[in-house]
Amino acid sequence: MNVLVANLAGVKIEADGSVKHYIKAGSRWPMTIGTSRSVDYYPFPFWLAYASALLKRDTKAHVRGLDGVVLDLTSEELFSEIVARKPGLLVVELTSLTLEEDLSFLARIKAATGCAVVVCGNYATVTHRDLAARAEAVDYVARGEYEMTVRDLVNALVDGADLSGVAGLTWRKDGEVAENPARPLLADLDELPFPDRDDFPATIYPDFTLYSPCINILSSRGCPCGCVYCQERHVMYASPKYRVRSGRKVAEEMAWCVERFGARQFYFDDQSFVVNKKHVLDVCREIKALGLTTPWTVMGDAMFVDREMLEAMAGAGCIGMKFGVESADASILKAIGKPLDLAKAKQVAKWCKELGIRTHATFCMGLPGETEETIRKSMAYMEELEVDTAQVSKAVPYPGTPMYEWALKNGYLATTDLARFDGMGDSVMSYPGLSNADIDRWYALFSRRVARKKVLKYLFEPGQSFSIMAEMVRRKGVASLAKSLWTFVRRAF
Repeated sequence: MNVLVANLAGVKIEADGSVKHYIKAGSRWPMTIGTSRSVDYYPFPFWLAYASALLKRDTKAHVRGLDGVVLDLTSEELFSEIVARKPGLLVVELTSLTLEEDLSFLARIKAATGCAVVVCGNYATVTHRDLAARAEAVDYVARGEYEMTVRDLVNALVDGADLSGVAGLTWRKDGEVAENPARPLLADLDELPFPDRDDFPATIYPDFTLYSPCINILSSRGCPCGCVYCQERHVMYASPKYRVRSGRKVAEEMAWCVERFGARQFYFDDQSFVVNKKHVLDVCREIKALGLTTPWTVMGDAMFVDREMLEAMAGAGCIGMKFGVESADASILKAIGKPLDLAKAKQVAKWCKELGIRTHATFCMGLPGETEETIRKSMAYMEELEVDTAQVSKAVPYPGTPMYEWALKNGYLATTDLARFDGMGDSVMSYPGLSNADIDRWYALFSRRVARKKVLKYLFEPGQSFSIMAEMVRRKGVASLAKSLWTFVRRAF
């Protein structure tokens, strides 16, 4: 059996010639970004890459991976690629943002190749019974944490076995929707192989990249927090359980990536790298034990770290940390389930600065309880926070999250058209006293403040700025640097 694991096309060229670039698998939320055939942000599709690697290791199938997003393929270009590979089984993730287009595309693929289709991911998990019942292009839905489910499905198909024993699978049996029992979360993450970085090219996924090539890596899964907008917490895992890989396994993967791909940096794209102090210290100890000197950055959280942890991270090569603030209003933080101490976040930023760890803080507008006053408070806090860079986004309540159910019940959705639930699009949240148009207007102002902070940072810290710009020139050329600088200045002023 030929199996193709694919991230569906990321480029759509409109009738007027304009370009939409979709970010799909690997992102915490689906979005459109960029106005050209090439953008500077591609999250690594970990779920698909792990599934591909597991299928290659544990099945008799011939398995290939293909990322239509990072390769900047249109649907027509991806269609030709898939048809040429003649898959018997196609494994993809669906997103709510491009659902109908993707289902139409999959129907064309089935008609051209006769392949069976497995759909996975957040939206497929939430709507698994509906997809199995109404979407003729869909043969199977692998729910939640899906790598093992897809592996067991492929082995059952190859062996001609009964599919009723494949945990986590929804499918059609004798014309009726069959929902197999849920699959327990994988207890030992060390059982997984390293993700497939050959068919999903390891060196071309920039994210928090200071030195290229930067390799994305995971050391854990899950998060104990219950943030109401988080799809992974409430859909993919449906659990507060936090699971970790062994420090030795993580360090061995890093060493392998340095040798195999020439990695000059790593980015730990965990939901939060810093939840478990023992785990963090274990990873740092093993990195040093293997003599690794490649710098690394992490997605973290100010609420979990302390000075000792940050010192260990810096000593093992950590040079950057992202962390979410979301809002500077304590009542909003409580409402969304994020136990962040705002004073501690300021302290963490100072510690990082002292230790040479660059910081990037993220904010989110339009969360439950948002008002013009809370937005002003968050903007003021952002400007006081001693971080190197920041970003602001708009809250999007995706199906399956508590925020979606709450917004739907209370009439706070400006639209229920999921094609408009775009992490970089117009706001879909609308409150009494703060409409979706108001949120968009405040977002534009907040974004200018964020850009201004970055420009001023570059001006007043020329040494650090020069090294960043030199690396950008090395990666993308002088023209790209000039374009980026002009964009920042224009946004700021």
